[in-house]
Amino acid sequence: MKQLHYSFLLFIFFILFACSKNTSTSVTYDVTDATVRSFALAAQDSFPGLGAAVFEVDDRLDTGLIAPKDGDSLLYGTSLHRVVPKVTFNSRPSAAIYYVGDTSFIYTGYDTIDLTQSPVYLRVYAANRKDEKYYRIEAYAHSIDPYLYHIDTLQTQMVSPARTTHVLHKNGMFYAFLTDGYTVRLTQSADAASWSEEQAVTGLPAHAVIRQIVVDSVSSDFCYLADQNLYRSKDGLTWTAASIPFPQTPFNIEATLFAFANRLWFAATASEDTFLANYDTDNGQVEIIQAVPSDFPVSDFATAVFRSVSGFPTALILGGFDHDGQMSANCWSLEKTNNAFRLLNLHTSHYAQPAIAGATLVNYANRLIRFGGLSRDGNLNGVYESYSEGLTFVPADTTHLPVPKDFAPRYRQSAIVLNDCIYLIGGQDHTKHYADVYRVRLNSIGW
Repeated sequence: MKQLHYSFLLFIFFILFACSKNTSTSVTYDVTDATVRSFALAAQDSFPGLGAAVFEVDDRLDTGLIAPKDGDSLLYGTSLHRVVPKVTFNSRPSAAIYYVGDTSFIYTGYDTIDLTQSPVYLRVYAANRKDEKYYRIEAYAHSIDPYLYHIDTLQTQMVSPARTTHVLHKNGMFYAFLTDGYTVRLTQSADAASWSEEQAVTGLPAHAVIRQIVVDSVSSDFCYLADQNLYRSKDGLTWTAASIPFPQTPFNIEATLFAFANRLWFAATASEDTFLANYDTDNGQVEIIQAVPSDFPVSDFATAVFRSVSGFPTALILGGFDHDGQMSANCWSLEKTNNAFRLLNLHTSHYAQPAIAGATLVNYANRLIRFGGLSRDGNLNGVYESYSEGLTFVPADTTHLPVPKDFAPRYRQSAIVLNDCIYLIGGQDHTKHYADVYRVRLNSIGW
């Protein structure tokens, strides 16, 4: 576009506005008003998101700023090189002129401008041709793919030798419980990269399944239910045991499931039946919810606690092994509705999924993400996602989920969601244990 002489621009624009037959009541005739009422971008076939962008007009004494609301950016890949602004004014101006780099031209309502150049100005002259106002126009498009996961390797060998590991987060610290099948030890970290010297854990039973240790949401104690006892610890090192008052005797606790709705949940057998029950650490009472089928998992299951789209607190139990050592294809959903709990098996015949054990499940970026796990045929799984709260899982988009060069498929790894990141720690495959630590973040999280 050629550089136009200012006086000629002003004359032409004045004629255009004087001849306009627009009788819209939204435009007044205050001869001193040179302010912009609204600003938007016309949608394009290739970039429909342009039309949805919301801009705010910040008016000052003689200058102003037109910028995206709350500093938001347009979708990744949106082109701002040739956009058509739609501007409305508080009062009919005598002229409005764009300044884009070294080029200036009259605003007509159909102009194509390049918002990637900086700065871009809109100069508005009031109807009296004396009062005027400058506006700086800004727009942004994300330069980073929002669906791309960024992965950092924080540690390749957090402990040596690598063993079965279960990591929890409490009060700003990571706690890694380690076992070789005979003794349990503990190491801690503030950043999941540098870990303390291992210390021996005392007070847990010799057969403790460390992957079932949970953090009580009421007391913040580490807790583990087994036999007829609740084992508790403040620091993870020294544990004490206390019997729990199960309504039926004799009984035996088969598995600690999770901490949910201010209770500790577990599966227990009594009178040849298996029950889903919870222990309230606040009042020391046990509540039996219902009997569960014989294929209910008692080991190597994955769990996740989150708030469902219905608004109810929900906990999932996915896969694992039952009493007979059979691998489960079920996904159980425990929902707190008002003052009652409801347990459902999500995997009906319509939503049947392959059996899996030793997977890790987290709620992240409005979806459930399943990492690893062992299939019935012995294969190790990759990453799967569920947008249906556990009804179905589909393979994750590997083009957006880069796998570190030294990462190997595995099961029984730990996963923690903290500060908009997922921390993946340890795990094992058919031949070895791992002691590596990865931090995973979706680009759009935190924008």
